[in-house]
Amino acid sequence: MWFPKQPAEKIGVNGLVQSIEKAILEQQLKVGDRLPPQRILAYKLKVNPTTVSRAYQRAAEKGLVGGQIGRGTYVLAQSNAALFNRCLLEQQQGVIDLSINKLECDETLLKINQRIYADNVFFQQPLYFEYIGAGVIQRYQLAITQWLQRARDIDFQAQQILPLPSCQYAIHFIFSKLLKRGDLIIVEQFTAPGIIAAAKQHGLRLFTCKCDDQGLIPSALASTIKQTNSKVLITVPSNQSPLGTTQSEQRRRELAQVIKEQQLLVIEEDIYGMYSKPAPLAKYAPENTLLLSGFSKCLSGGHKAAFIASRHPMLENLAKHVIETVWLVSSSATSHIISAIENKHLDAAIKHVSAKIQTKNLLLNTIMHSDLNLSNPHHWIESNDEFIQQAAQAGVILAHSDNFSVTGGTEKAVFYRLGVSSIDIDKIKKAAIVLAGLK
Repeated sequence: MWFPKQPAEKIGVNGLVQSIEKAILEQQLKVGDRLPPQRILAYKLKVNPTTVSRAYQRAAEKGLVGGQIGRGTYVLAQSNAALFNRCLLEQQQGVIDLSINKLECDETLLKINQRIYADNVFFQQPLYFEYIGAGVIQRYQLAITQWLQRARDIDFQAQQILPLPSCQYAIHFIFSKLLKRGDLIIVEQFTAPGIIAAAKQHGLRLFTCKCDDQGLIPSALASTIKQTNSKVLITVPSNQSPLGTTQSEQRRRELAQVIKEQQLLVIEEDIYGMYSKPAPLAKYAPENTLLLSGFSKCLSGGHKAAFIASRHPMLENLAKHVIETVWLVSSSATSHIISAIENKHLDAAIKHVSAKIQTKNLLLNTIMHSDLNLSNPHHWIESNDEFIQQAAQAGVILAHSDNFSVTGGTEKAVFYRLGVSSIDIDKIKKAAIVLAGLK
């Protein structure tokens, strides 16, 4: 079992947190490893148990560790230290990281992006290399409206599109401009770590709403609104991370009815929407929803160009601060997306990535004797801490459900998320063989 090497009189709360982070970076502590029980570590270091408790809490706030009563404290896969270390290990030791969802740019996707460059009318112009201007913004807005109508079956006007550098930035932007510290937001029980981190950073409280295998339950949402008096919901209705669930059209209509009746402000993250058939929730509650999306999961993670699309009156308030967003949006990235949409290259990219996701999932099902949804870019599988730790020791990194828990990992069941987007087929096969062997 790992113990810090610093002298007890120098450890302190900050020192212990630094020791944990350093141990993760140096692989003394690996993903899934348990830290010593608080009382044992306090005895070992000859410090007050409160010191250890506060250090573990601070380490959890930094995303280094997670845990709950009865299961202990262990290293999380999503911490910056762990992610940085795994990037090195992937190159040096062949570690296969299935815990994150970054887009793999294979040869086909590379050629599609090269064709986009060739068709980009802005490429040889000075404005391609300048701060973004009104002309590029307006063309980007028009291109987004075309794509949303064609691919997501929802209509917007150009002025209802607000350019942003990324969906994560959009969440921070909305939180800072429309909400105030202490406000309560309704959310799924498990959601994106970025949403949880942004809420903490802006001093917002998250309250979970019950879900089933289709996500949010309409009756539960109505009850939660009444219980909390909250008027804000943030939801991921398509390929929800880590659940992988997608709300049916009927479910979206039922939720929209509750949303409109309760005059709820809905922040809908639709970053994986292109891989599911139902139109965004925003189609069914257009006056209540801020739709967030981008193209980092289907075309190019390196081109930072996302957007908010909305008919909500609040968009006008956000637009007043547009200078804070457009200076961060790259002309080159935006014109790349324009070229991709106007020349239908984006459609080709989505079709290719979707087909590859299905191929990988079929391979996983065959080797692991599982029944994973073939269209999902990631999956949520019930397991236990020991399995996740054994997988890490065997070189396969999985994301623990505590990374996505709004309630801080207090759930009795343990799940891991398995992502297929960022790994090539050969590595998926190797990982599947490892995981099947651990069952």
